[in-house]
Amino acid sequence: MGSCAQLLGALKRTLGLGRRQLNVGQRQVVLVTGCDSGLGHSLAVYCYKSLEMTVICCCHNLQSQGARLLQQMSAETETKQQQRLHTWQLDLLHPASIEKVQLQLDELLHNTDYELMALVNNAGVMCFGEFEWQLPSQIEQQINCNLLGTMRLTRQLLPLIRQHCGRIINVTSHCGFQALPALAPYAASKAAIRTWNDALRIEMRQYGVEVVNFVPGSFVLDSNIAARQQQHAQQMLDGFNEEQLAHYGNYFHRFNEYLSILTGFKQPNQLRDDDLLDKFKDALTNKQPHSLYIHETWRYRIYRWLFKITPAPLTDWLTVQFCAMPNYESSKSNSFK
Repeated sequence: MGSCAQLLGALKRTLGLGRRQLNVGQRQVVLVTGCDSGLGHSLAVYCYKSLEMTVICCCHNLQSQGARLLQQMSAETETKQQQRLHTWQLDLLHPASIEKVQLQLDELLHNTDYELMALVNNAGVMCFGEFEWQLPSQIEQQINCNLLGTMRLTRQLLPLIRQHCGRIINVTSHCGFQALPALAPYAASKAAIRTWNDALRIEMRQYGVEVVNFVPGSFVLDSNIAARQQQHAQQMLDGFNEEQLAHYGNYFHRFNEYLSILTGFKQPNQLRDDDLLDKFKDALTNKQPHSLYIHETWRYRIYRWLFKITPAPLTDWLTVQFCAMPNYESSKSNSFK
């Protein structure tokens, strides 16, 4: 009997039956990580201003421009008794920081009639460079933050999420479907999050908790996820031995010159992409959200379709064309200066 009910429920979801928007307001709490800049900052502001929810903005650095803007926004519009915008410090690499956030959230929910509606796992780090170039510390930071840190935070908050029948929205990447050269550790972390998300979705549905995979497209130019790229590149170069310097030479120089546009911390900017925000709203507030939301340009969509149907050699060629970055063949005639 139970299996029949589960099958019926799965069929209803597949056909989109029973989908409707939930009413949200200041009693509903959403916690968003990675709010210093980029997508996380914009989603937090959207939930606060447009959806009028109570928002917990988790920032890596409370002195960052994004964190200060959020704090200023709260100070200008709210009193402490009616505060809906909270800015908390969170370092996913430190379990003590994760535990502190959990204690703060528990206290907030315990002393009010708030409902924990969603955890949005958005925080992440990225480092460009071929796998041989990247230092063990750079590889480990991406895995620790993007994958293990996300898992630690989610596990710490799962009892509260389960008790409130909330939901988890994991922000992943197109790299989780098709790995790109020079992003091997980052792609590995996002692919792992994608498969972990799928298992967690099945586990938590029996408790009334929805788990969603949200793929927003590329935001590398609009966030600080790769702001330290040139510092990372210098560390890689310092780690090269003589053979690697002679072999990679001008290729390494041209590669990182091409990526220089990523360097430097950018001002937090609010997204003006209504289609993306509509998809996020549906993931956040629909009673029966889709398991996967993908926001992408036509170029991304065409390439993603081609990646699915082509054999590996052709997929590899398409991937190189998609990235359109300097390569070894075009650079090996010159030596690094």
